[in-house]
Amino acid sequence: MGTGEILIVHGGRFGQSEKIARAMRETLRERGLPSVLAPLTRNISLDPVAHAALLLVTSVRYGHFDRNAYRLLERNRSWLEAHPAQLVTVSLTARNPQKRDPQQHSYTKKFLVRSGWKGAVAVVAGSLLYPSYNLFDRLVIQFIMRITDGPTDPSLSIEYTDWEQVEEVAERFAETILGDGNGQ
Repeated sequence: MGTGEILIVHGGRFGQSEKIARAMRETLRERGLPSVLAPLTRNISLDPVAHAALLLVTSVRYGHFDRNAYRLLERNRSWLEAHPAQLVTVSLTARNPQKRDPQQHSYTKKFLVRSGWKGAVAVVAGSLLYPSYNLFDRLVIQFIMRITDGPTDPSLSIEYTDWEQVEEVAERFAETILGDGNGQ
């Protein structure tokens, strides 16, 4: 893997992306791969000396990825072309297993085209936390759930994340890093 840690960047509003990132960090650490967590912010950047790989765990909100994900990729394009990278899209639509295929997940497909992402890609289900949402978010999410045949009861909190899938994605990423020094 070269020297340095895996930078695990998580982005989302309600904590599920961070929870997934922490679980993946644990799997990577069990494989002997040092890693550091960081929130997806406007100024997040890769350190070419300190970081050996990137794991980007970010949610889709109303069909869009955080602008900061695009900024991170744009600022670090040449580094990303030479190092292992894994994108994990966290999406409520992935509560349906067929929507976990990155080639079928429309929001991820758009992100891949727009960002020029070249690393590995996975889509995992997030969580539905109606009691945590403000009125606007709750109404928008209920609308989305209504048109996608999902639950609309505002008292529900449902974790759709498939933790076995999360571990499998982390294991595959670990194999990429351990199996080849530059991840290519």
